[in-house]
Amino acid sequence: MDSDICLVCSIDPTSHSFMKIKEIDGVSYYYTCPAQSSKYNDTNGILTHCENVLKLNGEHPWIWIINCAWFSLKYATEIKTAIGISNLLTSKYGEQLQEIQVKNPTWHVHSLLYIIWPFLSTYIQSIIVIDNNDKLHI
Repeated sequence: MDSDICLVCSIDPTSHSFMKIKEIDGVSYYYTCPAQSSKYNDTNGILTHCENVLKLNGEHPWIWIINCAWFSLKYATEIKTAIGISNLLTSKYGEQLQEIQVKNPTWHVHSLLYIIWPFLSTYIQSIIVIDNNDKLHI
C-alpha cells in the first residue's frame, strides 16, 4: 500500500480494507471486507484511507463491493465509522457511485444499515443492493 494513501497500511497491509480491484468500461470497482481489517476500530484511519483512495478515482463512476462475511457484533458496534463513511458518500463521493453491493450480509449488517439509514442520502439508499447468495462474484 502506498504511504500517500495510508501510512498505517503501508506498515501493516491488513490494517484497513478498501481497495480498487478492477476497472471495466471506465467503471472502477472497489472492495472491502471489514472482518479482514486488523484495525477495524480505527475510525479516523479508515476514513482517511477511504478518502485518499476515492480521491484517486476523481470524477469516474464506481461500484463498491462490501463483503460482509464474518461480520459480527464487534464490527457492527463501530457506528462512528459507519456514519463517517455515510457522510463521505453523501457529501463527497456519492455522485459517481453507481451501486453498493452488500454481499454475505449477517443480521449484524442489517442492524447496522438500519441505524445508519437516516444518515444516507435518498440516492445512496436507492443504490444499495443486498445480495444474500452464498457466493461472492467479483
